[in-house]
Amino acid sequence: METEQSVDQSDLSPSLLSWPVDDESSPGAQRNLASRPLLGISACLMGDNVRYNGGHKRSRYCAEVLSRYFEFRSVCPEVAIGLAVPRPTIRTVESSGTIKVIASDNPELDYTQKLRQLADSLHPKVQLLSGFIFMQKSPSCGVGSSKLYNEKNHPATKTDGVFASAVMAAFPLLPVTEAGQLNDAGIRENFILQVYAYHQWRYGVMANLSKVALQSFHHRFKWHLNTHNSAVARELGQLLAKCTDSSLASVSEQYISKFMLAMKKPVTRKRQARHLIEWLRYLKKMLNPNETTELRALIEHYREGIVPLVVPMTLVRFLVKKYGSDADLALLEPYPFDLGLQNGI
Repeated sequence: METEQSVDQSDLSPSLLSWPVDDESSPGAQRNLASRPLLGISACLMGDNVRYNGGHKRSRYCAEVLSRYFEFRSVCPEVAIGLAVPRPTIRTVESSGTIKVIASDNPELDYTQKLRQLADSLHPKVQLLSGFIFMQKSPSCGVGSSKLYNEKNHPATKTDGVFASAVMAAFPLLPVTEAGQLNDAGIRENFILQVYAYHQWRYGVMANLSKVALQSFHHRFKWHLNTHNSAVARELGQLLAKCTDSSLASVSEQYISKFMLAMKKPVTRKRQARHLIEWLRYLKKMLNPNETTELRALIEHYREGIVPLVVPMTLVRFLVKKYGSDADLALLEPYPFDLGLQNGI
């Protein structure tokens, strides 16, 4: 029979729970636009042995690849509220319209309130994050993938984990995903694009809010926003055009809410190809006939699914470097190119 054991905190990855935010020496106090974006993450994904069975679900992509570009702060909600390792499993249930998290072997043990209180207590720290990667299928951390059991104790549908749900409700603009979703190239690229945009907003725009800062952000991400939703791009452009000093705070809130909502859905090949043509039109007067023909052909190959996005984008980047400006190039590089995010989409 397995015996319960406590988690050795010295073996855990840097924790959101122990991360100070209220003194000048804390990472949060020193964080700025030049800092690597800070992401919250379920502790088991970083290799911490905090799961119910004493193991982990280490994500090699998060721990070895993304860790070169982001700082991580991990949390295991179940351990944080005092559950042991190993421990009996818990599950999400719905009874009389109420969703609860209970022990699978003892319905009287209800952990719902503790998980929600934990999320509430972490608000000052989550406030400094630029994104969150949760563990899929977890009753505490799942994002739309946690099994929801009915009154007959049968899995009826899927829902959000209670901790993840509380975090998302408190921070609706925060980019979130599950580790399993990062296996999808389109979702992966879109999530990281959102993270870098949100990081730019939090530590670039909001650090020194002004009409110039708002307009600069809009210019920086306008091409990507157009690709996701051209109607919203036009709407936000008009909103900024009417911005005054007295309406600056209100306009900034409206802007980022609509911007982040528009950026949530990955872009189709058809839309991406259509907006790549904009670069062809922009550069056309400077390109020689062979360059024009080659770029047009690669964009069409991408639209047809023959080549991934990285192929036409590599040529666009080359031509912008040759004929454009550093400012033009920045529009094409919202995240580090060597992350290889465009290789699979």
